[in-house]
Amino acid sequence: MEIIIAEYKIERRVRAMAHKLSEDHRASGSDKPPVMICVLNGAFMFFSDLVKDMGIEIEVDFIRARSYVGTDNSGGVTFTKNLEIDLTGKRVYIVDDMVDTGKTMDAVREKVNSGGNQNAKGVPAVVKVVTLVDRKSGTYDVDFTCFPDMGEEWFVGYGFDMDGLCRNYRNIYDSKS
Repeated sequence: MEIIIAEYKIERRVRAMAHKLSEDHRASGSDKPPVMICVLNGAFMFFSDLVKDMGIEIEVDFIRARSYVGTDNSGGVTFTKNLEIDLTGKRVYIVDDMVDTGKTMDAVREKVNSGGNQNAKGVPAVVKVVTLVDRKSGTYDVDFTCFPDMGEEWFVGYGFDMDGLCRNYRNIYDSKS
């Protein structure tokens, strides 16, 4: 497989993103720690590295949303894990591996904004979207991304999978090569 993004580039961009998010939160003047929400399963490696470098107190929660089966977009979004913490008046950063068409992120953002989760309470003050990769195949604009305008390759590694495999690779590869 061909390396699309090498581990050292990922590390550098993720560290820079962590500092950027910390500064964004500090600049807001909020006296509450931000809530970092990881969209499982794909974002877990990115999320883990990102939050370790934040340098500020944060709250963490997880949501599981799925719209792909293999490399095919299923057309719908399914949630199999909902949020559990109080979001009332807090700044929320939704962290995902990639935004493709934006359909999954729209569904996640709607769920977060409405406070309409089974166990979570409250409506956040601000919701921002953070991604490792932004394909730009749709019209969805993310607030923060490490690697903008990536192509249409199907990625594997660093959280990206092919039918549940290859997530643990340190680099990001083009699965077709």
